[in-house]
Amino acid sequence: MSSEQNVKIEKLFNALMSVDAPPSQEDFEKMVANQRELTPYLLHEMDAFIQDPLSIEAKGRSYIRHILSIFLLAYFREKAAFSKLIRLVSLENKLILTLTGEVLTEALGRLLASMYHGDIKSIQSVVENQKLNPWIRAGALDSLMVLWKEDVISRAEVMQYLGELLTNKLERNPSYVWDAVALIAYDLHPKELERQLTQAIEDKLIEPVVLSHLSLADCLAQPFQDALKLKDNVVDGFMKSPFEELSWWLYPDRKLLQKGKDYEALDVPIVDKDVIPGERVSPMGWRSATVVRGTKKLGRNEPCLCGSGKKYKKCCLNQ
Repeated sequence: MSSEQNVKIEKLFNALMSVDAPPSQEDFEKMVANQRELTPYLLHEMDAFIQDPLSIEAKGRSYIRHILSIFLLAYFREKAAFSKLIRLVSLENKLILTLTGEVLTEALGRLLASMYHGDIKSIQSVVENQKLNPWIRAGALDSLMVLWKEDVISRAEVMQYLGELLTNKLERNPSYVWDAVALIAYDLHPKELERQLTQAIEDKLIEPVVLSHLSLADCLAQPFQDALKLKDNVVDGFMKSPFEELSWWLYPDRKLLQKGKDYEALDVPIVDKDVIPGERVSPMGWRSATVVRGTKKLGRNEPCLCGSGKKYKKCCLNQ
């Protein structure tokens, strides 16, 4: 790479640095056009984060290049980043979550799936690691759903692993990991797992609002083929462009958002730039303790009415 080209790539790399002056859509387009030259810089950024999270914290509260590097590498489908992301989320270090907030945990399944190079055992090691945050473990589990949607692995492979988790690979203590297993099984039609799920419900390992005897029976009563036809609705696929994925975060609108007829009297403030990475309670928007519930009955996979940007099953359904 010529010195002139090197300067250009470094300039693009530096455009990823701060939430106060985030890269523009044009910047991201240039990064995509220079993917091959930029990738080593992004991988090095991941290595620095893994090796010394404190060094990232020392760069200041507005620093976001470690996060944007991960999203770009996922969009590039960079397989060399997969093992690095596994290492990162496997660190027993609460600082990792502090420095990424839910920007990482909410998207972890799609990030891992986008970087995936065939090593499903690594994903399973995160899911089964009792020392890790339950949201990290559940995010790793979500990657199997993304890989199923993208026809990388089969439904049978996902269901077999869920059965192993339900039978003997998960600790017998309630946590969001159990809820995540139940949610995925529900979305894939749990005809093979009725006995294991019933036992987990009876053992109070799954939150009743997530899955109960009644909701399990309702799900099993649905025709199996009808459930599989909903593939495009139950899970998102591989990472799209970082500009599209992160617009809510990098380019927030300070105006008030009207949430429609179910929220006629409720003005919802979108997240603003004054809240920096790692400090958002819910980075997909906001989460109010006094949300007024609408009367509309939501599907589990529809966007939550509270405005968080999450699916209902991962948001207010769990409150």
